[in-house]
Amino acid sequence: MVSREQRQKWKSSVTSLLSDPFGLQSFRDFLEKRKEESKIQVTINCVDFYEKCEHHKKLTKMDELKKSAKAIFDVYLDELAEKEIPAVGESKNSSKKIAEKLSKGELSIKELKKIFDDAQENVCQFITDGGYHKAFCKELKIGRKTTCTIY
Repeated sequence: MVSREQRQKWKSSVTSLLSDPFGLQSFRDFLEKRKEESKIQVTINCVDFYEKCEHHKKLTKMDELKKSAKAIFDVYLDELAEKEIPAVGESKNSSKKIAEKLSKGELSIKELKKIFDDAQENVCQFITDGGYHKAFCKELKIGRKTTCTIY
């Protein structure tokens, strides 16, 4: 059962929803039920990308961060990426910037942990704009006003 407090947090932002393990799983289940809808796979990819980035930020060793960043980039942001995520606003250019930063290899641990923050903001915005967050909140009867904030 979802508490009123949890529902309010999920309502307040896509980030709160995706950062809560139960919220993340509930949202995944909600999306899986709608697999036949046209934009749904891209939205699922966005959720996967967000989750990978959050795991990436928890890494502490430079070699792990570099390997993780390269893997995330290759799967989601490279021109030939196997999983499509939307390029919103400046993110078309940010993929190239990320590729350049990763190829130089001169990033600090702090910079590596934050390298996908803008792309995460973009996928949150896509989820919000695509209406799936709104529909999920409506199904839970928690309203629709949303924001996206990456911590």
